[in-house]
This record gives sequence, structure tokens and C-alpha cells, in this order.
Amino acid sequence: MMDSSIKKIRSLPVVERLYHFNSIPSTNTYAKGLKELPAKGIVVVCADRQTAGRGQRQNTFFSGAKGGVFASLVCPIAGIEKHFNHNRAVSLAIYDAIKSVCPAARLSIKWPNDIYWGDKKVCGILLENIPQSNGHIVVGFGINVNIEMKTFPEDIRGIATSLLIETGKKHNEYALLRNILEWFWRYLGLDSAAAHMLYMHRLYKVGERCEVNGQKGVFEGVLEDGRMRLKIEDKEISLSSGPVRFNS
Repeated sequence: MMDSSIKKIRSLPVVERLYHFNSIPSTNTYAKGLKELPAKGIVVVCADRQTAGRGQRQNTFFSGAKGGVFASLVCPIAGIEKHFNHNRAVSLAIYDAIKSVCPAARLSIKWPNDIYWGDKKVCGILLENIPQSNGHIVVGFGINVNIEMKTFPEDIRGIATSLLIETGKKHNEYALLRNILEWFWRYLGLDSAAAHMLYMHRLYKVGERCEVNGQKGVFEGVLEDGRMRLKIEDKEISLSSGPVRFNS
């Protein structure tokens, strides 16, 4: 079944090349080292498991067990200032792909790079530049699909979840990846304002109090260029990055 799903991904018109591994330290690291970069479509690097998965701010990302979707997409980009278009497109694509197999999923997009099911993380996203090319970007993501709670390290069991945990059913990881790629390419081609409206409607905890980089205020949403809007008393500031901690 896996071979069939991989072949279906390779057959997508947008996929110029695909590299599949049973195990790899990091799909993003491998993708960043590629010498042959896509001209118009994307190159896909995917693995059944990662031994050194990475998240935002050099944090590790749990991906050492099979049962997840671990992939990196190498994509052409008009300019690095356009990176949020790709962040938004992949966030929406993952949201829609999970919804297609789990219609009752209580999903939201937690700024800047997480997909939540309820109040638990089901997916992490990591975008990185490619040192040898300003015209390409790596869009990496890891989704907890068929991972049991006992498989997660104890320190994240209270904040992580999977499709299996939430639904009690197993899902085809690479069929899900194929669906994500199709949605991703559609969202990249969608008008930026229209895509952003969809993104805004799916954000996690808009209007609630939070803390970002030591600054406390109310999360007002996200600007079209990806900056977070934080209202502090009678003024509003915008932030380009930082961990968000919402008041419990």
C-alpha cells in the first residue's frame, strides 16, 4: 500500500522529483543540501521516521517513531520576503487534508507554525532558506498520524496528540501527504488576500491574552505578510516571530 501511495505522489504534475527514506536524520537538512533544485514545481523529501527532527528556534521535533508524515518540500520562491505565502499555504493544506479524513477534527492554526487539534499540537512546520539559492525555500512539516500516546516522550504527552489518538482509527500517511501536496499547490496559486482570509478564520485563540517575547497583550490576528498583531493596552504592535504562550 505504501509503494502505491508513493507512486501516486510521484505522478502528481507538480512533483519534479521525490526522495523517500525509511529513516533519515532530518528531511529539511537533506532538502537544503540538494544540488538539483526545481524549476517550476517542487521536490519532495519524505521519510517514515527521522532521527534528528528539528523544529522552530533549533528545538528538537519528536519524529523518531514511525506513524507520522515527515516531509520537506523544496519550492521556487520569488523572494525571501514572500516566505509567508508558503507558510500560509502549507498550514491551510494540512488543515484541509486532515479535515478530509477527520471531518469532526477541532483544528486550528497556532501562529506561527503549528496545527492544533483542540489544545494539543498535531503538526509542526519549519520553513528554512537554502544557502545555495535565494530563489528556493524548504517547507518542512511533521504530522502525528498513527502515533500512540505511549510512544510520545513523557514530557510532551500533555501537549501533543495524533489522528489515531483522537479518532481511534489508523490513516494512510502517504495518501494524506499526497492530499497535502495537491492542496498546497492550489493555495500557492490562490489570490493572497483570499488565502489570508481563510487563514484568519482558522487561527487559534484570536482575541485572547497571551505573551510573546516577554510582551503581554491580546492576540488580534496576523497581518498578510505574516506578522502577528498584539494589542498592548491602547496600542498595537506587530511581531515577526517568537513563541506564543496563551494565558490558561
